[in-house]
Parts: sequence; structure tokens; C-alpha cells
Amino acid sequence: MDINALERFSKLLEQLEDLSNRFWVPSIERDDGLVLASLSSYGASLGGKVFIDAGAGVGYSTLWILYGLAGVRTASNVIVYAVEWRSERFKQLTKVLDEAVKELFGDSRAVEVRAVHGDAVEFLKNLDKEVDFIFIDIEKHQYIDMLKLLPQKLSGIGLAVFHNALIPGLDEGIWSYLRNTGSLVYHIIPTNMGLLLVRRAL
Repeated sequence: MDINALERFSKLLEQLEDLSNRFWVPSIERDDGLVLASLSSYGASLGGKVFIDAGAGVGYSTLWILYGLAGVRTASNVIVYAVEWRSERFKQLTKVLDEAVKELFGDSRAVEVRAVHGDAVEFLKNLDKEVDFIFIDIEKHQYIDMLKLLPQKLSGIGLAVFHNALIPGLDEGIWSYLRNTGSLVYHIIPTNMGLLLVRRAL
């Protein structure tokens, strides 16, 4: 990624932080964002094609994912789904994504970004593609539903990242499921809020 693209990303980031505050959207912190960018970049470098931001809000976390993808020269035919069910946030999301794609990718068509208005669990359930990366920051009672879909939905290189693993933390039902399932392995990334990283067991 060239220095001009980095400057454009920084400006977009500041604008989205302000937009999130105006719409009362709880945003991930920047340390979370750096992890998302790194993991999405890694996934794309391995040939990942399908990326999802589940609970995109006005697009702040999606922007971090796109930032990671923008730095991968080999990324092509990549699709990013940004899923948000709240109508007022979704309206802002569509505008934000249009601007972000222009600023980060210019005329390149290597990465396609689609805003999806709907429930993230239902979207993943009905998606007919394997998922290479998904960030999940939805209603916490839905986390367990997402977890149960992952063994069938994640690709061989697929990674799922759940927000708020440390603050406020995840309920015992999630930890119990992870301890007892043989189909998933997990790790905690100790950002300030905490990220739960999940992949299919080998």
C-alpha cells in the first residue's frame, strides 16, 4: 500500500469514528482494528475470497478489513459482505462503503464490496459459499448461533473473530460449546476488549 493510500485510509478512519459517535454505534477500538486488518490481509495472501463483517454498523470495522485487503497485491476476485440489520445504520453503511472502495482501490475491480441489510446469522446460514474470514460483532446472545454454523461454513483457511471476548466477556454457554466441540479450535487475542479467534480443527 502506498503512502497516499495510507493517508486516505487515516482520513476515512477519523470520519467513521465521528460518524459512529453521532449514530451512537459502539465501535471496535483501534487495536482490534489492527488485528482485523492483519488477519484479513493474511487470509487474502493465502487465496481467501470471501470476507464478512457481521454487524457492520456504519462500516468502521469493515474499513479495517478493507485496509488489510488493500495491501495484498495478489488479492483478486475477493468479495466482502458487510451485514447490518438496523435500517438507519445500513443507510450510512452503503454510503461509507462506496467512498471507501473508491479511496482504497480506485478503479481496481479486484475487491467487490456488498452491503447486506439483514440478520447476520440468517445471512451466514443461507450463504452458499465457504467463508475465509468473518468478523462477528452482533447481539451477544447470537454468538452461539454463529459458532454452531462455523464448522460447515468456514473454509480450510477460514478464520472467525468474535468481539468482546474479554470485556464484557462471553457467557459460559460459548466456552462450554468450544470446550466440548471437536470441530473447532480457538484462541484469545488480548486486545483491550478481547478477540476470540476460531477456526476449524484440522
